[in-house]
Amino acid sequence: MAESQRGREGSARARGLRTLQHQTLAPSVRRAIETEVWLRSLLLARGPVASVGSSVSWATKDHVHDEALSWFLQTYAQDPPADYPARRSGDEDFTFWVDSRLLERARRMAARDGVKLARLIDAALSGYVRQHLPAALLEFRERVTEEAARLYARYRNSATPPAAAPRRPGRRA
Repeated sequence: MAESQRGREGSARARGLRTLQHQTLAPSVRRAIETEVWLRSLLLARGPVASVGSSVSWATKDHVHDEALSWFLQTYAQDPPADYPARRSGDEDFTFWVDSRLLERARRMAARDGVKLARLIDAALSGYVRQHLPAALLEFRERVTEEAARLYARYRNSATPPAAAPRRPGRRA
């Protein structure tokens, strides 16, 4: 699609293809989704990521939320999960955009299973995190974050700034 056509049509949100969903979610699930987005961003910055699968074609929270909901709807299309999570103490308010067509399918499944839509989405995001984000990836992000904080503090608090990285020939500043 040409750029001028895309501009006239507007974004998916502007065209009503995405819906704003508000609910509560465990901070650990939210952090895990952020970790997935962070890792995808790192991988995509290096170029094509064919070796890790097609799921790493986008690095946005919207895409991961859609992917998680789609996975859940497909996994439990015939039989509902054993139990849906109840609201937990410590859950936090969370607002995000989701594909409107997926949300409509989720509404139908929630009605079928006799649960509120928010509980179904909580189950989808929590289940996706359990299934697709091993603890090693979450621990890796924590280690990198801690090391980054130490490096940043060391260089930001030093009396003399670190030398600039050498430029490669032919590159402009």
